[in-house]
Amino acid sequence: MVLAWLAQMGLLVRRAYLQDSAPNLAADLSRYGSAAAWKGIYYRGEKIGFSVGQVVPADDGFELQEDGRLQMTLLGASTAARLRTVARVDRAFALRSFSFTLDPGTGAISVAGRVDGSRLELTTTTSAGTRNEVKHLPEPPALSLNLSRRLAAGGLTPGARHEFAMFDPATLTNAPLVVEVLGRDVVRAAGRPIPTFKLRMTFGTLVSTSWITEVGEVVREESPMGLVVVKESPGTATAL
Repeated sequence: MVLAWLAQMGLLVRRAYLQDSAPNLAADLSRYGSAAAWKGIYYRGEKIGFSVGQVVPADDGFELQEDGRLQMTLLGASTAARLRTVARVDRAFALRSFSFTLDPGTGAISVAGRVDGSRLELTTTTSAGTRNEVKHLPEPPALSLNLSRRLAAGGLTPGARHEFAMFDPATLTNAPLVVEVLGRDVVRAAGRPIPTFKLRMTFGTLVSTSWITEVGEVVREESPMGLVVVKESPGTATAL
């Protein structure tokens, strides 16, 4: 969903070129240890970026961290975008708070959220200033970052159907998400076969397919728009 939004947003980018410096990139990624999960991001067969994520234990739950880089060629110019998401969850991976930052090269946009039941408190910061708002959702919200872990914590059963109030911090919108567990499958990723559960996810009019392990690690994701995210080794993932 974030990638689709970025593709549309990229048409409005006015800066002709953004150079993503190697020292800054190395500093951002140095926080990720050997257990981090790396993924390559592809659009219609062409690699456009990568992401890396990890789960860090906390006293009363976990902190989920994810960084991403996207490169696009628009109107003959190369642009780069950075994304960072941090979600703080309880031991069942239910969302408590989060922070999201997107920098498409024209200035960073930051969104911080805190969950209190079905109440979502948001603080959005841009170059124009800071705005606070409160959203009342039908149920406690979930992010794409904690969704697969939350599903795995509750148990994955073929044929099961789940519904969530899904919040997208990139667009500040929420909509119902329906997840169907289609069954077990084996996916080849990072040079080896990985046992997974195959899921069909319906978010508004968008239907995507995901393969996740029994502990909630996303191995592969596909959307009808041609976007594919797949688990890779760190060297393969970062080779653009």
